[in-house]
Amino acid sequence: MSKSRLGKATEGLQEALSFGSGFLADYAGSIIKDPHVAIVELVANSYDAGSTRVEVDLPTELGRDLVVRDNGTGMTTAEFKARWNMIGYQRLEVQGSSVEFPPDVKGLTRVAFGRNGKGRLSGFCFANSYTVVTTKAGEKTTAEVRQLSDSEKPYYGDVTAVGQADGHGTTISLTMTRNLLAEEDVRDLLGTKFLIDPSFTIIINGREVKLLDLEALESLPLKIPGHGEAVVHLVDGQRYDSDRRVRLRGITWWVNRRMVGIPNWEGLDGEGNYLDGRKTAAKRFAFIIKADFLKDDVKPDWTGFFANARIQAVQEAAHALVVKEINRITAASRKQAKIEALRDHGEVIDRLPVMSREVVGQFVDMVQEKCPSLSPADLSRTAGILAKLEAARYGYEMLDILNRCSPDDLDTWYEVMARWSAGTAKLVLDELGKRLGLIEKLRSLVNDPKADELHDLQPLFERGLWIFGPEYEAVDFRSNRSMSTVVQQFFDAKKTSMPSRRPDIVAMTNGTLGVYAAEDFSDRGEVCGYRKVLVVELKKGGFQVTQQELYQGNDYSQELRRVGKISAKTEVIAYVLGSSLADGLTEMNQGGITVRPLRYDTLLDRAHSRTFQLKRRIEEQQPSAAKDAEVEQVVEQGVQDLMTFEKPNLDRRADQP
Repeated sequence: MSKSRLGKATEGLQEALSFGSGFLADYAGSIIKDPHVAIVELVANSYDAGSTRVEVDLPTELGRDLVVRDNGTGMTTAEFKARWNMIGYQRLEVQGSSVEFPPDVKGLTRVAFGRNGKGRLSGFCFANSYTVVTTKAGEKTTAEVRQLSDSEKPYYGDVTAVGQADGHGTTISLTMTRNLLAEEDVRDLLGTKFLIDPSFTIIINGREVKLLDLEALESLPLKIPGHGEAVVHLVDGQRYDSDRRVRLRGITWWVNRRMVGIPNWEGLDGEGNYLDGRKTAAKRFAFIIKADFLKDDVKPDWTGFFANARIQAVQEAAHALVVKEINRITAASRKQAKIEALRDHGEVIDRLPVMSREVVGQFVDMVQEKCPSLSPADLSRTAGILAKLEAARYGYEMLDILNRCSPDDLDTWYEVMARWSAGTAKLVLDELGKRLGLIEKLRSLVNDPKADELHDLQPLFERGLWIFGPEYEAVDFRSNRSMSTVVQQFFDAKKTSMPSRRPDIVAMTNGTLGVYAAEDFSDRGEVCGYRKVLVVELKKGGFQVTQQELYQGNDYSQELRRVGKISAKTEVIAYVLGSSLADGLTEMNQGGITVRPLRYDTLLDRAHSRTFQLKRRIEEQQPSAAKDAEVEQVVEQGVQDLMTFEKPNLDRRADQP
């Protein structure tokens, strides 16, 4: 198509482009729909203009003027036309993120709130038109900004006068026709939105809004690895109760000295509230979280954050810190509430064993943390239900089992219980059962020619490395895929493969092979190679191990050193296991590499005697006999003594006088 024809074809499309009547509302969103957002945007524009003082004349009835005047940098006529009449104006590209201050203001720095120029539309929330008077560099510009009803433009800023004037600043005025706001609400709103910049003064109807300096408040660092660092200010709201215009309650997010969303006690991802708003702590304390590194994650209207992985990580970290601090500052009251809940069931708790008492105490702690708004009466009922369940658990079943025991069995049970706690005895029996079961399972498979080494034998031996010696019980012996790959490449590729489900195992024509390695550490605690390697080669059932298999085991162990997978000081122990051994076959030792031939039956017989590690395991894992302090306090006082205490009214709220 020729250029002339292309021009004619596109000419009609250009003429057809227009704006629907709802464009501006969709584009600006809550900035022109929500009067609370709009009034904040008007003041934020003055803040971004480098003003140190902004005055708001707020009408008390419709039909009167709303005026916002500041002493900021102002705009020239050219700057007004370039900025006000551009939809999608990008402040960061044109002006940068730093605020420009007037020539007579020294030593201040700010990061601008605005990024996309939508804030200049906030006047349309209160009227269909507004007037802008702005002065800069001796030039005074007056403009009328009007929302249009035609389809060519959604709005237009028309410069009506240009003159000379001293000073600097901008005044926006309009006749309010809708969305009237109460003065005290605006005072509260602006007092919390711009609360921590002492260089910024707000005057509403001639009275200054008191701003707060948070420098003297307790601050807690909040580091989120990979994302940034925030600061959490713990605020005692009672300090400011004398000025009811400032309401510091709940959790407040701050980015570049501006509040995101509204303060609240809401939890994270539906987990509920941190605190019920009626609680004493909720009425008193507040958390202000300053996270300037989230500036690119804030929604254009500052009503919240965009949902993404970074916001999720930051909110989770903040959630954990806030919960920790709430638990700390409410510890005394929660402890007293816990004791009172337990007192109501002291008689039942007194009959419980120590471990059950601990369970009840920990459960009450968890309920208080997860359900902070639970009433004292409900907390008492919850503690009572669990105490009764602990008292009844397995009780009748245990009596029935004892009733069916012979006198000799009862004597034996007495000796066992006199020497062992129930938890320790269970640990011993469980561990012995696991080991004996593993050995028996292996006995049934190792000499069976039809056994699957890859899917049956290798997983069992991997779970039972303790069979080869006590040192292999250490958790640092791990299956090493890269070393197994070296061994696989050493063999003829046609005779070996790396199974897709177990790529760390070498499958051979006559068995399988696995490599397990333990890392070595330097004096500074850094990984510096491997200290020991265990190779387990399992031959098929009925296979006889010969000298050839030992030579082969030594060769591929040497190959690990040749390719640099292990160092010269790394010890290598290779076991070649089969149903039988050739006559006169003994282990090989060469250059720190030991290859040991062994019959399956011999290895499993030795495993039966390897119980010397069990005592250490029991001692390390023996259940703690820790006691819950509050539960023991209730028990020690005794039921009779508790009767002398005045019973609290459980239906009364904890924070009521």
